Amino acid sequence: MSSPPHSIPLYLVNGVATVWDAQTAATLHCVHNISGLRAGTLPGVAQQNGFLGLPLTLMQEETAYLVTQGIAHLVPLDPNPSPPSAETIRAHTAARVARLKALEERTREAEAKRQEESKKAFDKGGEKARLKREARARAKAEKAKADGEGLFAEDDKGNIITAASAAASSPAKTKVKTKETGGAPAPGHFHIVPSHPVLSQHPCGSSGSQPQSITSVPHPLFPFPTTPRQHALLGVFATLQSLSYRVGLGPRFGGEWLIYPGDYLRYHAHFTSQVIVRDEPIKPTEIVAWGRLGTGTKKAGLICCWDDGKRQDGQDNQEEKEEDVEFYSLEWANFG
Repeated sequence: MSSPPHSIPLYLVNGVATVWDAQTAATLHCVHNISGLRAGTLPGVAQQNGFLGLPLTLMQEETAYLVTQGIAHLVPLDPNPSPPSAETIRAHTAARVARLKALEERTREAEAKRQEESKKAFDKGGEKARLKREARARAKAEKAKADGEGLFAEDDKGNIITAASAAASSPAKTKVKTKETGGAPAPGHFHIVPSHPVLSQHPCGSSGSQPQSITSVPHPLFPFPTTPRQHALLGVFATLQSLSYRVGLGPRFGGEWLIYPGDYLRYHAHFTSQVIVRDEPIKPTEIVAWGRLGTGTKKAGLICCWDDGKRQDGQDNQEEKEEDVEFYSLEWANFG
């Protein structure tokens, strides 16, 4: 199925949606309140989580939400692509080396041109300043001679002209307004990273054709949501999005998600959530555990009760009821 116009491509790798373009990641973060998790790193340089880069991986709830809202579509990629041939590697390496050499050559030419223009401007300004100083020295010598200083005037004239010439030859004492030129980067190593995977080299179909876009979920390549709990996760996530909350991963804090009042780069999480499906019972010990867990992490517990109008045995209720989500905050004693 073809994707709608202006839809964001999410590349599906082993059931995980990924984003490879920095501008797309920024759009998801700033416009759609989807932050994801960065997973890119260098194989030989271990980095911390705060310094990871592209690709951006999305939670199942984030992926399903974007697809159901028509914001994005899924592009499946072959999880086991065939390795490139030796000829392809040599051609790619030669093209990369040629591109780097051409870039460094352009950089050197730009730097040489900038230095030449700066030198010309300096010489031009220095010559004008020297002529002005010599003219002032001659005028002063002629005035002194006219006042009757005699031989001393001639000596002073020669000394003044000599001093002016020496000052003109010293660049440190000459104020020259050079022409402003754009700074060129120093020669170095540059490497261009493609924004998207090369789909022609990673066909998903056996015939080698371009993979078809996925515009609805669940799908055999992305089986979410299928179970009642997965539907509850998606329903609660969509409701929190409609309330302008931002949702992040929360297993390390003992909950489904961490819930932020805005951009997680600006705010701390206010809640750690627990999702309750339909009429699922809650044990008193669980309430105590969730309350103490939230308090221990300087957060409030948020119980998200999702009801799709169906009973636990799968039968529909007598009354027609739409899907609904109710939220209950839970705080323990001595909070904060």
